[in-house]
Order: sequence, then structure tokens, then C-alpha cells
Amino acid sequence: MIEIKYAGKICRFDDEGVDPECPGTMYGPLLRGKFYEHAFLDYIASLQIPGTYLDVGACIGTHTVFFALCCPSDRVYAFEPRSVAMQRLRRNLELNGLESRVETSQWALSDTEGTVDVRLDRVNHTLHTRRLDTLVKGPVAVIKLDIEGMEAQALAGAREILRNYRPRVFAEAHTEEEMAGILSVLEPHGYQATGRVFNASPTYEFMVPSTGGKR
Repeated sequence: MIEIKYAGKICRFDDEGVDPECPGTMYGPLLRGKFYEHAFLDYIASLQIPGTYLDVGACIGTHTVFFALCCPSDRVYAFEPRSVAMQRLRRNLELNGLESRVETSQWALSDTEGTVDVRLDRVNHTLHTRRLDTLVKGPVAVIKLDIEGMEAQALAGAREILRNYRPRVFAEAHTEEEMAGILSVLEPHGYQATGRVFNASPTYEFMVPSTGGKR
């Protein structure tokens, strides 16, 4: 088991089967005592936004655990369609006693209910899709999305959440086309890119300026 200390909190992660000589993208930082995308998470924590957090593309749950333990969240939703990653995510929630505060889901998120064919981890998958607006009810404070180019579709399935609650949004975009797709969904709700960009896989911050202060 790996323990990461952050702001007086201890976050635990299952390391069964992890090769310390080749730990991979997520576990490499953890073995060095840091979170994956540590500076990004540090910034989100600094905002001190209370409420419900959505981790879309949660993988093994590093960000999910951070949102639940190190941010002023009252509830966290973690979405991860891959079974192997979900098993590890749920184990990490157990290690931190977070089963009652975090709701996990293996649905892929899009703007329609149906199926989508994607390639993840060099394997072709057919994923069943749902809309965020049908899966999450009530106020949402923060949405983080890292779903391999489907960020715009997932946000299009969250128009009620965006219109009613104006959460802070952090979305990955690798190309100008992906960025344009995200903006086409967010701008009608008053969102703008703040200019802040995080991570090796560029992750952009979006907010509604009129409600952009700390909550």
C-alpha cells in the first residue's frame, strides 16, 4: 500500500502488482510521494469550492480520492467504464473509507444514450453511454473530464447541470478541433477559458466570469 500525505490528510492507494521498476504513468508519481498531476490537483484544492465534484475518466481513482479527502466536497461521482480500472478504483476507495461519500459508475458519458466504439489501452471497446443530466441530480460544483476526446459529447449531455449550477470545468483537449467542440457546448452557458492550462495532456479551465469567485 502507498500512502501520500497532503495538507494533513493521508491518502492510501493499492499497489498490488505494481512493478516499481516500471510503475506506469499514475503509479510513478505515487511511488515518489506525489499525486499524478499533482500541481493540477493542488490548484483545484486551492480554490476551496464546496459541493459535489465529478471525476469523469477516473481511472484508478487518484483524483477521486483527492477530491473526497483534500477538497471541501460533500460528494464525489467517479465515472470509469473500464472494468480493470474500476476494480482498482473501488479498492482505493475502500482503503480510504470513502465508499459512502463516492458514487462510482461504469457508464461512458455522451450526449445520447446508446453505445460508442472506442480504442482504449490499445484495445477496442464498445461502451454503453448515458447523459450526465440523467445520472447526477442536484447542484454540481466541479467537473473534471479526461475521456480521450469525448469531453465535448459528455458536456453536451450535461447542459442542465451547466445551465443551472455553472460548475467550474476542467477538460482535456489535445487538438484545436477538440477545444472548439468543448467551447461550442460551454459558451452558450456563459463559460470562458481562463487561460490556465495544466498537465502533460493539456487540461483547460473554464468558468462563468460572473460567478467566478470562490464559492
